[in-house]
Amino acid sequence: MVQCVGSRNDDHPYCSRICCSQAIKNALQLKEINPDTTVYVLYRDIRTYGFREDILYQKARKKGIIFMWYPDEKEPAVSVEHGKLLVKTTDHILGREFLFHPDALVLSTGIVPQDNRVLSQQLKVPLTQDSFYAEAHVKLRPVDFSADGIFLCGLAHSPRFLEESIVQAQAASARAATILSKKDIETKGNVAYVRSRNCGGCQLCVTVCPYDAITFDAEKNVAVVNEILCQGCGACSAICPSGTSQQHTFTKRQIVSMVDTCLE
Repeated sequence: MVQCVGSRNDDHPYCSRICCSQAIKNALQLKEINPDTTVYVLYRDIRTYGFREDILYQKARKKGIIFMWYPDEKEPAVSVEHGKLLVKTTDHILGREFLFHPDALVLSTGIVPQDNRVLSQQLKVPLTQDSFYAEAHVKLRPVDFSADGIFLCGLAHSPRFLEESIVQAQAASARAATILSKKDIETKGNVAYVRSRNCGGCQLCVTVCPYDAITFDAEKNVAVVNEILCQGCGACSAICPSGTSQQHTFTKRQIVSMVDTCLE
């Protein structure tokens, strides 16, 4: 019996590390069921990171599983001839074309996210270039968003193994518990504020606020800042034409004073 396991990552680094490990795991299981099975793994890139390098990849090599690399411009061709599968690929070491008639062809596909743009805009949270949700800081805040009170774990962050998803879920729940366990929560010191007597009611600050922390009071014709939601990004202060919208610890007078000090 000949088994071909195809592994491809579709240019997603997170996806490849999942499907590569799964492809090798499936190949090892076939070897355990029938040691006489000849298994070929056709791959463009292999990433069995961490301890899986020894647990899966090195073990597969010792079991006699054959790995064959192919470049992007020479992907394996699969067809059916006379009712049998035919796989054509090129061995880059020998420089020869190989033909396989496998009993089974297994494709290990990567994990890609669904369209997260709508939910990310509603929650005001960022996405990565692969359209997964992006944490606030990869080391300091790995399960937090820049918006307080929202956490992520598992496949929302990136393709993950089961044990990794469990650890992330535990971390996210622990971070949520630190908020729920407090009776009072202190806001940040650099939040924005609006001088109501000078506000012209243009509502530019309302439109640019990425956290929906500013609302417009139509009765008083002034903008109102919700200090709980405000993250101190300073977008409202930058766009305010009259300088009415300011930010604590970063007022216009303070910034001009800093510039003058630097120029001196």
